[in-house]
Amino acid sequence: MKALRKSSYREYAVSAEFDKIILANMDGYDGTKKEQLKSFLEDLQRGGCISGMIGKFIYHSDCKEFYVNHLDDLEDIRKELEDTLGEPIANRYESPHYTFMCWLCFEEYCFDIYRNRFE
Repeated sequence: MKALRKSSYREYAVSAEFDKIILANMDGYDGTKKEQLKSFLEDLQRGGCISGMIGKFIYHSDCKEFYVNHLDDLEDIRKELEDTLGEPIANRYESPHYTFMCWLCFEEYCFDIYRNRFE
């Protein structure tokens, strides 16, 4: 899907995995592919991964496996985001680091697509 290529984070290999998660989750929405994507991204902005809407990131054990497989990319995305913000990003829910990183990076990836495609 062309809209997924709009992310500033395309350089990271983990983006292909994030795309798979997005495509699998947006199927539950009505409308054209573009409308489905927009609705999915808006729902994610409202509830975040903590809401449980992303099956891949519900269980800590799944997040840990994903984090271990994509550690360098996820940490690099966090560093890039912190550099942009000019401050560290706090784990305000005090989740395990690997869960926090999966949620943070996936949400930022999705928000970036939304900003670049729909705003």
